[in-house]
Amino acid sequence: MAEGRKPSTRRPPPVQSGYGHVVTAKDRADWQRWHDARAQDAYRRGTDASNNGDAQAALYWLGRAARMAHHDPNVIFAYGMALLSASRWEEAVTRFAWIAKRFVMRKALVGQAIALSHLGRMDEAVGIFGRMLAHYAPADEVLPWTRHFAARSGCPGWCATSNEGVMRGEAQGPVTISLDGEIVATDVALPFVLPERWMKASLLSAECGGKLLYGAPIDLTAIRHMQGFVSVRRHALDGWIWYPADPDFTPHVIVEAGDSHFDLTASQLEQATLLEKPLARPRHFALALDTLPKGVVHLRDRYGQSLTGSPLAPAVMALLDHAGTTLAFQAPEDEVVVANRPRHPPMGRRVPGCLAVIPAYRDHDLTRRCIEAVLTDKSDDLECLVVDDCSPEPALRSMLAEFAAKGAITLIIQEENRGFTASANAGLACAQGRDVILLNSDALLPKGGAARLRAWLDRADRVGTVTPFSNDASILSYPCVARPNPVPDRRTALSLDKVFASLPKTALIDLPTGNGFCMAIRGDCLEETGLLNVDIFAQGYGEENDFCCRASALGWRHVAATDLFVRHVGSVSFGRTRSLLLERNLRMLNMLHPGYDEQVAVFIAEDPLRLIRRNAGLVRMIARRKSATSCLIMVTHDSGGGVERVISHRRQQAEARKEQVLILRPHERGCRIEDCGGDTVNLVFDLPQEWLDFVSILRRMKADRIEWHHLLGHAPVMHDLAGALGMKWDVVLHDYIWFCPRICLVGPNDHYCGEPALAGCEACVAQQGSLIDERLSVAELVAQSEQSLRQANKVVAGSLDLQRRFRRHFAGLDVTLEPLEAGKYPPLKPARALDGGRRRICVPGAIGREKGYDIVLQLAEDAAKRNLPLDYIIAGYTIDDDRLMATGHVQISGEYREDEAVSVIESFDCDLGLIPSIWPETWCFALSNLWNARLRAVSFDLGAQSERIQREGRGSVVPLGMPVSLLSNVLLHFSHQMI
Repeated sequence: MAEGRKPSTRRPPPVQSGYGHVVTAKDRADWQRWHDARAQDAYRRGTDASNNGDAQAALYWLGRAARMAHHDPNVIFAYGMALLSASRWEEAVTRFAWIAKRFVMRKALVGQAIALSHLGRMDEAVGIFGRMLAHYAPADEVLPWTRHFAARSGCPGWCATSNEGVMRGEAQGPVTISLDGEIVATDVALPFVLPERWMKASLLSAECGGKLLYGAPIDLTAIRHMQGFVSVRRHALDGWIWYPADPDFTPHVIVEAGDSHFDLTASQLEQATLLEKPLARPRHFALALDTLPKGVVHLRDRYGQSLTGSPLAPAVMALLDHAGTTLAFQAPEDEVVVANRPRHPPMGRRVPGCLAVIPAYRDHDLTRRCIEAVLTDKSDDLECLVVDDCSPEPALRSMLAEFAAKGAITLIIQEENRGFTASANAGLACAQGRDVILLNSDALLPKGGAARLRAWLDRADRVGTVTPFSNDASILSYPCVARPNPVPDRRTALSLDKVFASLPKTALIDLPTGNGFCMAIRGDCLEETGLLNVDIFAQGYGEENDFCCRASALGWRHVAATDLFVRHVGSVSFGRTRSLLLERNLRMLNMLHPGYDEQVAVFIAEDPLRLIRRNAGLVRMIARRKSATSCLIMVTHDSGGGVERVISHRRQQAEARKEQVLILRPHERGCRIEDCGGDTVNLVFDLPQEWLDFVSILRRMKADRIEWHHLLGHAPVMHDLAGALGMKWDVVLHDYIWFCPRICLVGPNDHYCGEPALAGCEACVAQQGSLIDERLSVAELVAQSEQSLRQANKVVAGSLDLQRRFRRHFAGLDVTLEPLEAGKYPPLKPARALDGGRRRICVPGAIGREKGYDIVLQLAEDAAKRNLPLDYIIAGYTIDDDRLMATGHVQISGEYREDEAVSVIESFDCDLGLIPSIWPETWCFALSNLWNARLRAVSFDLGAQSERIQREGRGSVVPLGMPVSLLSNVLLHFSHQMI
């Protein structure tokens, strides 16, 4: 996580979501920046504390940062190290395992092994540390641990290596060394300088007395794995390189330009923020362009592995150097000549037949399945051509040779690795007027997929390219376009394809660009447009977009194959430098084709594929109904909290009964149906315009029950949904929105309002405003609610207090009591004796005004003023963290997942829990979290929180309005006595 300024305490203005409220990109960006700044501040404080030897402060601040930036690997690793220092072994194992699963990082495995050994899980620890030795160059600092685990491995010593080409280790006797199973040295001692052939070998092994040393065999491919990137900046080649498995090694970059060769030592550490990998140590290099001869420039490491972004053709260097240091997408003032871009292209010819072109480089299994899918469904006029781009995998090369020997494929073998674009061009050049299907080796065509894809090319004149839907296809992704989708297994992918194939035939939907993972190209379009631009997009990412832009300029169209879904794994060949290559190539694409970005943005905003995605989701939803015993519809808001916890619990119960669950949430245009277990993003209906379609679809689901949990944010017409379905609501009460436009019974003075007569409520709303969207007076709201509640099938309250309040406001209303939880809690932790030490009071949840923010602030200020030994731990977050922490008596964990709540509370080792809510809670899951963390709780004598504490006898209640100084004394007293 990069260093940053201390965040402002000013929060962005609140943003309403739901029907009629558009949350803009700027709104999201403002909130994200504010959140990121707070997380950055916590990370900075944590690392400062760690550097200063303050382990306790480091643990707190890094824990807060990890919860606030829960996907940032740098933060998670730093927190794991703090946990290790604090001897919190279980938590450390979890954090390090998360890192090790996602990143090439030796310290994560070392930390995991150390923590496991302290937990007594020595076999696991030995295995994990041995995996580290087999795949990484160990740092000198872990030598004591290496000996520790080697002694417990049962091996006659240990071994490791690095990119220096030296085998290190210790053995009980002479060592025999092998490369790829062939002995290269016998009776030697360690360390041993490896023969040069190690630079091409896959496995390095060492034995002593016929037994493998600990760490053997060593995966040399992993040791040599390189990450590097090159671009042009300020009239120079500018890039970085490193070996993630050997981060201390100083790399060399071999630059080849014509007959000139340069050997650059990359010794200067680059900003690690270039990579998301924790403890990344990329090394920077630069070389002035005017020192290079004209022509293509290749950059490789000592093993011949090309850096991402290489080769750099003169056209690429001209484009990037023209842009200078700016990241803005702008066209050059001077024309840049680009290869394969004819000024006056000839009219294309189209001949019968089709050529499937599959560039192949890595991943034997994926490539095999890709080829087999094409061959299984191959028609007589379809030729399958595979281009072996000098694959480093012997098994893959052998497999391709076998396919070719059988006559199943045409095989082109590149003598050197030339990149995706050149490999694709090698195949495309063989089309000779035939239609082409350009297919990534990690894409899996379903049965009939090739024929369906080709059929779209003849749907209209000048259809140049066709692209299907996929889990990973940019603007053609399904189910979600805005974020990555999981890769479906083969069975799921085939099921999704059947769904798309079953959809009614649609009119052609034009795209701004096709997607080269699986793109059909008409023969005459390819003839007119020319090949992919290998000079500019040598390693891929952008080459098909450039092709489509050039084809569009010639009058060709790009359309979606709406009846086809193709599984796509994605990023097999590019790894983690993908985003940098994408950024670089997108800059060039926009310089070559000004306005490209805007065209794509307009397409995404208009979303002409929305109905296709929705129809696919509806087909899936209706199909799932056939296997369900019944269907439950739950209508709720989209604001999380306790309501969401109830929704989740009731969903789990229903699904255990084999019921299908549909959750209806508000959307800015109307309502979104979440088909739990199916499509959760595309089933959006515009209301009231699509009301009849919306109701018709829900009728087809033949629901047995419809539950009204919350209509906040919903379109007004949603009140009528149950009646339109011929059903009655089961109403589950969560708050007081039925008669309080402020929802929580908190008045203008930020205190419980006391539930005054109607005139008092009207005065409150006149002063504070309403929190509900409907333009209703309090009297109209109560009348509307009265009708809805009395017409309901049943009305459910979780607590007696809530039941009584509703019976008071709606006389004679039948309210059923159904506790929201089973009420089984672990024994309370014993109170600590009065020993003069500090007491820690836990306040769980998201603390706003109604949840008692001002109470906590006053308590903290009182503790500071009177120098009380009281600290308040917010297990969650508040509306103004900084103001609380400034008192010196408050720590705040940061936001966490609901399933982490109890462990977060336990991690602070508190003495007592406090529920400072100033409104009558209707259940209070925060109280449940305290009890599950074995803490006694104190609350005001109000609402369900008071009712539950007194019923369970797991705490105490105090009068609402108790003076803060007295409340401080009470908490100090209760913190060391059983109550």
